[in-house]
Amino acid sequence: MDSRKPRTNVPRELCADPGPGDGVDPRHEKRRELALDRRPDRKLEQLCKQVARDLQLSLSALPGAEEMIGVTVCAVVPAPNAGRLRVLLIVPDPRHQSEVAAIVQRYAGRLRAEVAAAISRRRTPELVFEIIMERSDHE
Repeated sequence: MDSRKPRTNVPRELCADPGPGDGVDPRHEKRRELALDRRPDRKLEQLCKQVARDLQLSLSALPGAEEMIGVTVCAVVPAPNAGRLRVLLIVPDPRHQSEVAAIVQRYAGRLRAEVAAAISRRRTPELVFEIIMERSDHE
């Protein structure tokens, strides 16, 4: 038998418990583990932070600013990728939640245009706004 030919009939008694990693080159396994441990995309995180800063400034300049007082951008996260960003807004007063939602919905195009001017990308991401209530510690 030629030693250069791979063996196709490996005796079963050499392995106590066959598993899904049997026969996989350890070098490839290491690469897969590194890919899973990698932190999220740095450029995507930069984009989200830049959009959050710009939206915080733009929200204060919208008409109807009396309802927008105290509204803060909590976070901007990809939903599911950089083509669509979910913007989490914190409203301190529960009585103004519906007014803030109406103002943000009315001026969503203007806010997206402000984001487009602030970032340098070929396509401006779609913005999806989610309004959450501020938690009070004394409840």
